[in-house]
Amino acid sequence: MLRRHLPALLLAGCGSPQAAAPMRVEGATGLNTRAAAKGLAFGSAISARQLQQPDLVAALRADCGLLVAEYEQKWRIIEPERGRRSFVGPDFIARFARESGMALRGHTLLWHESEPGWAESLDARALADAADRHVIATATHFRGRIATWDVLNEAIHLADGRPDWLRRTRLLRLLGPDYIPRAFTLARAADPAARLAYNDYGCEHATLYGRRKRLGVLALLRALKQAGVPVQVLGVQGHLSAHLAFEAAEWRDFLGEVASLGLTIEITEFDVNDRALPAATGPRDEAVAELTRRFLQATLAEPAVRSVTCWGLSDRHSWIRRGVLADHRRRDNAEARPLPYDAQMQRKPMWHAIAAAFDAAPARPPF
Repeated sequence: MLRRHLPALLLAGCGSPQAAAPMRVEGATGLNTRAAAKGLAFGSAISARQLQQPDLVAALRADCGLLVAEYEQKWRIIEPERGRRSFVGPDFIARFARESGMALRGHTLLWHESEPGWAESLDARALADAADRHVIATATHFRGRIATWDVLNEAIHLADGRPDWLRRTRLLRLLGPDYIPRAFTLARAADPAARLAYNDYGCEHATLYGRRKRLGVLALLRALKQAGVPVQVLGVQGHLSAHLAFEAAEWRDFLGEVASLGLTIEITEFDVNDRALPAATGPRDEAVAELTRRFLQATLAEPAVRSVTCWGLSDRHSWIRRGVLADHRRRDNAEARPLPYDAQMQRKPMWHAIAAAFDAAPARPPF
């Protein structure tokens, strides 16, 4: 019998469906225009192949002032063979961004899941040299074109049980924790104008995991700042799950602690996993929009927050819809709907929730 009542319970966890009227904003003003009016920016992840789709391109130009390559700037893609680098894909995205008057985020110089296969056979000295060369070559290639670089991605992993919370990657095992400040130092030398970010997931929800993840992220950031490492930004991925609790007050406290370190904050990969919500499109979209509203209202109240980037603009391109992770896959036949546009490029309630959040956000100096 619990299965029958589960959808209503889950909707109640996202906010009362009786109290939450559908959100609609007036006018057709795009999301980045609304964001820019408050000193913020809005953007989307994109791939070079997706830029061949005219309806998506039209939506990007209507709504985005910021783009980030979903895959093309990662080490495995740029250097599939040792010493043979290709920037064709990311250069295509960078050119589109420039011609469209959009800023460009860099993602990501180092990430344990994007290391090329050939690096697995390297000893410590060769691995250090290869990682250094990749950071320098990539940041230098895009020098002057990147607004913010995600220098390091997802280095905190609670399950690995280290007292410093660090993920037990091959770089950590062979090189020790010093590989982290070294990457930031090399990126700063290669591109002095780019803001340098640490980027991570899992901090957003009011769960035991989320609270512990915040402690780990704060510990890393404090250690880097105390050591004089040139980290300037925390990238909060913002992968939300509609069935998990979100508490605005404790989230604001976390953002305030990050800001107190002298860092700015960027929401870098925003989407909502609707796996546990009912299949019916209307109630599901409204529940996703309500969580989006609550999260962005709390987030944008922090003056240190400077941008919001969705991990894709349309459901047709979402990694959640592709079922990359098991906990993204719905148990019914309904397609996931985690992004502001549906697969037919129609604006959803989530789009209106983002627009309303920007309209209501306090103003700050231009991004």
